Amino acid sequence: MLFLEHYGLTDPGKVRKNNEDSLLVGEGRDETLFVVADGIGGFEAGEVASSIAVDVLKDVEPSGSLEEAIREANRRILAASKGDEKLQGMGTTVVAMRFGGTRQELLAEVSHVGDSRVYLLRGGELRPITEDHSLVAELVRSGDLTRAQASEHPQKNLITRALGAEEEVEVDTTVLPVELGDRLILCSDGLSDMVSEAKMLDLLTSPGSESPENASRILVRAALDAGGADNVTVVVVDVKEEDPLAGQPRRGDTQEMPVVTPEEASDAGHRPRDRGKHAKRRGLSKALGMLVRALAVALVLAALLMPFYLWGQSRYFLGFDEGEVVIYRGLPYMPLNVELYKEVRRTDLKESEIDDRYRDHIENHNLYSSEEQVEAAARDLEAEEPTQR
Repeated sequence: MLFLEHYGLTDPGKVRKNNEDSLLVGEGRDETLFVVADGIGGFEAGEVASSIAVDVLKDVEPSGSLEEAIREANRRILAASKGDEKLQGMGTTVVAMRFGGTRQELLAEVSHVGDSRVYLLRGGELRPITEDHSLVAELVRSGDLTRAQASEHPQKNLITRALGAEEEVEVDTTVLPVELGDRLILCSDGLSDMVSEAKMLDLLTSPGSESPENASRILVRAALDAGGADNVTVVVVDVKEEDPLAGQPRRGDTQEMPVVTPEEASDAGHRPRDRGKHAKRRGLSKALGMLVRALAVALVLAALLMPFYLWGQSRYFLGFDEGEVVIYRGLPYMPLNVELYKEVRRTDLKESEIDDRYRDHIENHNLYSSEEQVEAAARDLEAEEPTQR
C-alpha cells in the first residue's frame, strides 16, 4: 500500500518585500491535492490573486474537476479585479497536482497555467512534467532555442497564459503513472529561474535530502544563495510504502477515485501542439527553407502574444532612464528586441532621490491598471520630504 509524504515551503526571497506566492499542501477537501500559485500584479495584488486560486482549489472534492476549479479561480480573480481598483490587472500562475487511481496503481493528474512547474525525480533522473506557457518555451518547442539557451534568455519570464488575464483560460492537463519511490516537486519560477535542473538533481539526491522537508529547505536555500531575485515556493511529495504495522491513518493517504486515463486528460485540455517544425521539401533551397521557418515562427509568436499585448497596452509602470523616473505605458519587456512599451512622460524625480523603500517597486516595474493610478503613485513619490529620500 502506498502513501504520500510531503512538505511545502515558501520564502519572499532577498529582493522583494512581500510574498505573492501561495501554496496548498494537502490541507484541502482532497488531501492528495498540492498547489503552487505565483501572483502577478505588484504591491499586494498578486498575493490576492494567488490566494484566490488556492482558496478555490482547496474546496475541490476528490471526484471534482481540477480544470473546472482552475477556470472558476480565473473567474473569481477577474471579478475581484473589476470590483476593486487597487486589484485591477492582477493575475497568477497555477500548477496543481493530485493523486488518483488505486492504492496499487497510482496516477498523478497535473493541471497548470503559466510557468510554475512540476518535476518528477525517478531512478536518479529529473524531468519536467509541465511545459511553460511562456515566450521562450514556445521558441524551445519550435526548435529555435535550446532549453539551456531558454534558461538564460532575457525574456524568459514573459508568460503567455495566466489566471486573471482573459475571460476564458486554457488549462493544460496531463496524467502520469506513479511508482513507489517517485519524488514529485512543484515550484514557482523563483526556484527554476535561480537553480538549474542539473543543480536541482544534485541537491535532491545529495545526503540529507531524503525527507521532503529537508529537500524543500535545501532547494529554497539554493535559490536564496543564488540571489533570491523572486519569491520562491517549493512543494516536495514522496511516494512511499505504507508500514503495515502502522494503524493510524496518515494525512495525505491516496484516495480511490475515478481513474483518469491519459486519453481523457488529452481530451480535457492537454492537446498536442503544433511545434512549428515544417517538413523540408526536397529541392527547396536552404535560403527558402530558412525564410519559411522564420515566417512560421513569427506567425506563431504573433498569435501567442496578441492577447497578452492587447492586455498589456492598458497597463502602466514606472522605470528609471538616464537617472530620471519615467512613466511608461505597456509591458516592461523587449521580446526579440521589440519594445512592448512607450514613454508617457518624464517626471521631475531623479533616481538618486528615490528612497530604498520604493526603489524595488520601480526597478521591478510593478504594473498599474490605469494612467490615473500610475500618476497618483508618481505624485506620492514627489510628495516625499527631501529628508526622507
